[in-house]
Amino acid sequence: MLNQRAFESQHEKDWTRLENSLNTLESRKFWLKRKSDNSDLPHLYAALCQQHATAQSRGYSHALNKRLHDLITRAHHQLYQHRGHVLSRIIEFLGGGFSRAVREQWKLLALSSALFLVTALICGSLAAYSVDFADLFMGGKQRFALESMYKPGTEIRPAGKESESNFAMFGFYIMNNISIDFRMFATGIAYGVGTVFFLVFNGVFLGAAAGHLTAIGYTETFWGFVAGHSAPELIAMCISGAAGLMLGKALIKPGTQTRVLALKRAASKAVPIIVGAGLMTLVAAFIEAYWSSKDLAFSVKITVGVIIWILNILYLLLAGRAPRHHD
Repeated sequence: MLNQRAFESQHEKDWTRLENSLNTLESRKFWLKRKSDNSDLPHLYAALCQQHATAQSRGYSHALNKRLHDLITRAHHQLYQHRGHVLSRIIEFLGGGFSRAVREQWKLLALSSALFLVTALICGSLAAYSVDFADLFMGGKQRFALESMYKPGTEIRPAGKESESNFAMFGFYIMNNISIDFRMFATGIAYGVGTVFFLVFNGVFLGAAAGHLTAIGYTETFWGFVAGHSAPELIAMCISGAAGLMLGKALIKPGTQTRVLALKRAASKAVPIIVGAGLMTLVAAFIEAYWSSKDLAFSVKITVGVIIWILNILYLLLAGRAPRHHD
């Protein structure tokens, strides 16, 4: 009976050929797909299924079995997938693909959310207790700018943007908020340290701002403004943090793979997640530009905000789940 090392040596060449074929088929570069010869894919797939069964029956390592299982899944998808219109793929992604990808990383999402929310709650409580804490977390100049922005009777716009149109503000919010999401994701390559820093940093600043403005009585102007867009914006921020932590985890714990390969595989799973987070941030920017600054009753804005929070949470929890079948 072959031991695992000999088994891997015997079949590694076929596995590498299959991986290269799958990488080409999954590539968005059309000319690579046209040039590649994938006629041996069915044969490699059939052999791989047999090899995976052998590896399981002989009790080979979890890492090897997982690698073969992942290859089988990818090959099966390429052999039997329905190559539909781009629009149908977009609908599938928004209708369930994105939420499924997020749920698969629920542990990292929970960690990302905890880093942001716990920091925000602590700093918000301290800033509400004393203005000295608010100045420590935000700086006196920034605190004064926020007080001026959210002072009752003031048209709420970021400092220096008071005269901008809704469309211009839409573009400003997109650039600002998506850049935050991208920084959280991209800095995950520094073994996750950069992602953790930005999650905590945003928790400190946003928590302190919310706590201080609430304590000085600007409740309706502040919470009325942020209620509508807070759900997609903050949830997208935490999802971006989870995507960044995926990169960091791959570098810290690559398993039996090289760090480069582990990072590449983590990135392939993280990119759809960060794309979905970017779309959520786009929705948040639209709400912020065209709804949040409207002069409406505080109760209306809070009610709409609560509804948007519920819809976002239900979407991430339920979208894309397979229906249960009962006998």
